[in-house]
Amino acid sequence: MTRHEAQSQLDSDSVLPIANHTVIMAPPTLTTNNAAVLSANESSQARHLANSVASWYLATLDPHAPHSQNVELRLRHPVHVVTRCILYGNISGIEAGVTEELEALFNDDDAEIKDGGPETLTRRSAARMEAFLASCADALRGDEDPRHDEPRKLADGEGKDGSKKPISRPTSTPTRATSTASSSKTPKMHRQIEHGELLLRLDLYCRTLRRIRSIADYSNGTKQLEECIILYEPKKSIRSRVRLIVQTFLSNVDCVRDVRKTLMNLILKATLEVLAVEIWCEELSDTVDRLASEYEHKVSFGSLAFLSSPDSSVETHLAPLLIKYFEYLQMNWESLVSKCEIERMLRAVLDRDLRYFFKNAVFHSVGHILDVCRDERGFLDNIALPPPWKEGVFGKSSGGDGNKDMDAAINSYCSDAALVSQALRDLRREVITVNGQILSPAHNVPELAEYLGQILNSNQMKKSLGETKDSILRNGRRRLKKRVSNYTSDFGLELESDFFSGGESDSSVASKVDVGLVDVLARRLLIAASRTGAGGDAYFVVRDLFGGDEVEVVPHQSSGRVNQGTIEIIVKMTSAIIKSHAKFDIFAKPCGDSDPLIQFHTTTTETLTLQQSVDGSTVLLKEKKTKMTGWRTLAIRPAYYEKITA
Repeated sequence: MTRHEAQSQLDSDSVLPIANHTVIMAPPTLTTNNAAVLSANESSQARHLANSVASWYLATLDPHAPHSQNVELRLRHPVHVVTRCILYGNISGIEAGVTEELEALFNDDDAEIKDGGPETLTRRSAARMEAFLASCADALRGDEDPRHDEPRKLADGEGKDGSKKPISRPTSTPTRATSTASSSKTPKMHRQIEHGELLLRLDLYCRTLRRIRSIADYSNGTKQLEECIILYEPKKSIRSRVRLIVQTFLSNVDCVRDVRKTLMNLILKATLEVLAVEIWCEELSDTVDRLASEYEHKVSFGSLAFLSSPDSSVETHLAPLLIKYFEYLQMNWESLVSKCEIERMLRAVLDRDLRYFFKNAVFHSVGHILDVCRDERGFLDNIALPPPWKEGVFGKSSGGDGNKDMDAAINSYCSDAALVSQALRDLRREVITVNGQILSPAHNVPELAEYLGQILNSNQMKKSLGETKDSILRNGRRRLKKRVSNYTSDFGLELESDFFSGGESDSSVASKVDVGLVDVLARRLLIAASRTGAGGDAYFVVRDLFGGDEVEVVPHQSSGRVNQGTIEIIVKMTSAIIKSHAKFDIFAKPCGDSDPLIQFHTTTTETLTLQQSVDGSTVLLKEKKTKMTGWRTLAIRPAYYEKITA
C-alpha cells in the first residue's frame, strides 16, 4: 500500500455524518454524537501524529531484526507517547511545532512524560494499545514463526534457513547503542512493514483516541474516558479496518489449514482493539468461528468449481462478512464489553483446570453433584474476589480503569445518583441485619447512615460485643449437631451465629462506633447491594461453573416478598464483616414451571479490620486499611437435601 493510497482513505470524518449510524444503535445523547465527529482540524492532528510515528519508526528500525521484534523494541514506546499525548496532553498545540518535542520523547524510553494525566494508562486504554501493537506485529509473518518450517513460497530477501542472524543496530539510530555482528556472513535483511500500511493503522488508532479525547473534553472532566467508541466510527474507517484484515490475511495464509486459525486471530485482535478489552468473551469467539466457517464454505465451493482466484474470493466473500461483523460490534458493543469484562474476572478468580473441569463435567444426579462439590470443597469455599475498585468502576462497562485509590473510587461510585438510587432499591429488597438487629429500609444515603448509627451505638450492640465466647460456641455446636444429622451435603456450612465467636469479651469497657465507620459501612452496603443477585459476581461464577447449553442458572425467587439474599453486618471489637447471601436455582432448558434440578447457596464475605482508640472511658472503633482491604471471599455450596430412606 502506497502513501497516496493510505492517505486517500483518511479523509476527515466530518464528510460522513454520524447520523448514518443511529439506525444501528441510538447513541446516548446528541451532544456526544457531535463531540465524536472529528473536525477537519482534529483529523489533521491525528494524521500528523500518525505520520510522525510512522516516519520515525521506519527511519530508526533495525533492518536486520524481524518485523515483530522491531514492533516490540521500536514501535511500542512512540505509540505509548502518542497515546498519552492525545488522551491527556496539549492536543491543541500539535500543529504548532510540537514535532521536535515528540521525537525527543520517541528517542528516550526513560523520559518522563508530563502531560497532566495519571501515572499510567487506564487498564482499558492499555488493552487497546496492546491489541494495536499485536495487530501491527501480525502484519507480516516473520521468520521466527514456526509455520516457516512448512513448505511455502519465499518472500523477497528471505533465505532458505529460518535460523536467526546476529542483530546489529543501524548507525542512524538516534540515541540507542549499536551492536556489531560477530559472524563473517552478511546479516540477513528482514521484510518490514510498508509506510503506507503502517500509516493507515496508526491513523485509525489515533483517530479513535482523538474521538475519546473530544468526548472527554466536551464533558469537562465530569465523566471517565469513554473507552469504546466503535459506535461513532464512520463507514470509511470500518472499510479501512476491513481492508487491513483482508490484506494481512492474504499475505499470511499459505495453505488451506492456515485459513481458520489466521482469520480468527486477525479478527479477534482487531476486536480487542476497537472494544478496548483484554480478553474476548465466548460470544465473540463463537461469532468469529461462525464467520470463518461461512467463509471457508464459500471459498471451498468457489475453488472446486474454478469460479474464482483466492484474491477475488477474499474480496467477494470475506470483505462483506467482515463489514457485517463490525456492524454487529457497533450494535452490540455495550453487552459485548460487559461480557468480556466478566470473562476477565472469571479467569482471574477461578483456577483454570478446575474451571475447565466444572464447565465440561456431566452430572448424572443430584448425588453426583454433591459428591463432586464435597471433593472440591476447598476450592468452592474459598474463591478470592479482588476489590471492585481494582476491577473497574464496580462492573460498569463504560468505565476506564479500576482506581488504585480506594476512597476516590468509592466516592466516585457514591456520587453517581443513578447507581446509588439502584443500590438503595436493591437494599430495600434485602433483609439486612446488624449483629442480629434488622436494619430499617432507607430511601437515601443519609437515612441509611442514620439507621446504621442507631443500631451500632445501641445498648443491644454493646451487649452483643460483650457476650462471652464460650456461650456462643456451645450454642453453635448444639445447633450444628442438630441441623446436619438429617442432611447429605453437610460441608461448608457457616452458622450465622458464629460471627460472634471472636473472643472479644469486653463487657467492662464502653464501646462506641466512630461516625466515620458508620459512613464506611453505609458505603460498603451500597457496593454489596449493587453486586448481589443477578448482577453480582456470585451469579456469574455459579453460572460459569454449573450452567451450560442444557441448563439455566436463575436467581432464586421466593414467594411473596422478594428475598433472594440476605446481607449481614457483623461488628466485633477487631473487625466488621459484611456477608451477602444468595440462592440460585438450576433449571433444565427451556425453563418452565418445573422444579429446579438443584439449588446452590452462596456467601460473599468482606472483612473490614478495625482499630481501637481510647477517648476517655470510651473505646472508639475505626476502620484500619490493610493490603487485604476490599478483598472478598466467595463460598458456593449446594442446598441441603434430606436423606430419603425406603
